[in-house]
Amino acid sequence: MSDKISFSTYAITLYFDDDTTEWIRTLTRKLAEITGNDFMTANNVPPHLTVGMFHVGEADVEKLKALFEEFVTAAREDNSTFDISFSGFESFLDKVIFIKPVVDENLSSINKLLHEKFLPHFEPGDNRNYLPENWYPHIALGVKLSHEQFEEGMKFLTAQGIGGAPQALRSNGGDSRNPAKPGLPSGRCARITTIGLACCNPYTPFMNISL
Repeated sequence: MSDKISFSTYAITLYFDDDTTEWIRTLTRKLAEITGNDFMTANNVPPHLTVGMFHVGEADVEKLKALFEEFVTAAREDNSTFDISFSGFESFLDKVIFIKPVVDENLSSINKLLHEKFLPHFEPGDNRNYLPENWYPHIALGVKLSHEQFEEGMKFLTAQGIGGAPQALRSNGGDSRNPAKPGLPSGRCARITTIGLACCNPYTPFMNISL
């Protein structure tokens, strides 16, 4: 009888500058308070944007680490900027509410490069939903929502409007001590500062590399 190979799922994620991270955390907390659904806050899920998920055997973890380092090095070389902007609040099947980033050439190239590096070695996870042709990037604010929680959450977020982010997040600067309502920033207002590798279920950070 052959030994059963044990696999874990690993995620590669993008993390943001401090101001953007705090803005997303504030929205997540307010959404939890309004809906009564505290999954994100209770599990201390950090603001992040996932670009890929893969199944990795225990014997291949060192290979995973090496490929991850190669990927980050190549991403630095290939991308002219790590700025990111947002286009709105959206949802998946009325169960997940998220911030939708603008998918520009730089963001798309990160996803494509990751899969070029990893697919020859590892099977894609999460039903292949992060492959370049299937990828729908999102930054989750609330998950596992009931219909009533979803309606309450979207009503709150819709009222925030576009461009109502704290001044510290706006591309033209401003006084961060006097923030506006925590709405959705527009334009060049956020920056990807770190790429992380984490084991899923439960979420366990594995490696973080600053850009």
